[in-house]
Amino acid sequence: MAVFGRIALGCTFGFALLAQAGLAFAASNPPRVVIPQRGTNSVICDFRGCFGFGPQQFYTRPGQPLPNGPPYTNGRNVYDNPRIQIPPREAPTPPPRALYPSPAQKLRQHQTWCAERYRTYNPGTNSYTTINQGTRTCRSPFG
Repeated sequence: MAVFGRIALGCTFGFALLAQAGLAFAASNPPRVVIPQRGTNSVICDFRGCFGFGPQQFYTRPGQPLPNGPPYTNGRNVYDNPRIQIPPREAPTPPPRALYPSPAQKLRQHQTWCAERYRTYNPGTNSYTTINQGTRTCRSPFG
């Protein structure tokens, strides 16, 4: 346990001496901070990106191009009167309505289909007669 106490004490004294040397160096050479004069439309770029000052302030991330100024020419905004005229959209035409057959039409189509397919079809019972299995119910694509 005494060995660890001596190591800890030695580290403490070493850090104290290094801190005093660093403080002495910092006190003898104060850092000089230069703040650039910001005029109108000045841009400052550093590792964080570019900052624009003036009436139109902006910020861009590193690697992005600087924005162009506002598109004013002779006091008139270029975007007020664009060269390309985009026609207004027309109202979309609704799709044609689907005409669904009535239940009576579906029944008539079903009975016609079964009568054409099976000679022994009986529309009253909706069945036809087979040779081996007796009567069977007719099933058509019309229901």
